[in-house]
Amino acid sequence: MSETFTVAAGDTTLHGTDTPGGAPALLFINGGFATQRHWRPVLRQLGGRYRTVTFDGRARGRSGRSSDYSLRGALGDVGRVIEARGLERPVLVGWSHGATLAVRYASEHPGEVSGLVLIDGAYPIATFDEAGKERVRRQFRRLGPLMRVLALLGLSARMTPAESAEVVIEMDTVNGGLAADYAALRCPAAFVVASGAHSGSTVEENARMRAAVTTATAAGERVTVRATAPGNHVQVLAKDAGLVAGVIEGIVEDAVEGSV
Repeated sequence: MSETFTVAAGDTTLHGTDTPGGAPALLFINGGFATQRHWRPVLRQLGGRYRTVTFDGRARGRSGRSSDYSLRGALGDVGRVIEARGLERPVLVGWSHGATLAVRYASEHPGEVSGLVLIDGAYPIATFDEAGKERVRRQFRRLGPLMRVLALLGLSARMTPAESAEVVIEMDTVNGGLAADYAALRCPAAFVVASGAHSGSTVEENARMRAAVTTATAAGERVTVRATAPGNHVQVLAKDAGLVAGVIEGIVEDAVEGSV
């Protein structure tokens, strides 16, 4: 039976769910403004075969607001959840912003992660010039009212438009340096590349971003592209849940074989 839990994280508290199952455990890391609820279609496909841990990032879902929404703070929260739940060499499953966190966490903690599943994120390229960054800020100012409504429904982040924009801009900057992280990985990593639109990016930026997956596979000998999903960036977990679950199962098999 699933257990809800809380973890102290600096000036806030994180809320999560831990569901029993087989090893290795799977730790799911959300998209930038998503909540643990977004993983439900994938979890249904996995059918309780593995222990699964989900949690809401700062100001997302049931977790509290914070003065720190930096990627470094979010990385620290991944470690806090792993430690609090006693997860031994989990597989990290990250979507978008969560994929970036997964790669950086694994590269900074060699030997502590048994595999990565990267869902339409962590492409090792920075796509925003100064004009692009300003476009992102304008977009979040326009989206502010909608995001407030979605946050009340538990489906988005309780951040200001300026805070939300900086999450995306910082992620883009960090992604630009991820090639070194892929080269440092000691575990298998599998991409699920989505199709179609990616909010906040132009069509040209989308194409450049996803094409950079070849930089990741060239940098890390255990990095592969396992699937291309028909769904777009936002829809991929809901519409391609079976495909995502299949890639997760493949990485679990690789992780188990690698530990023998």
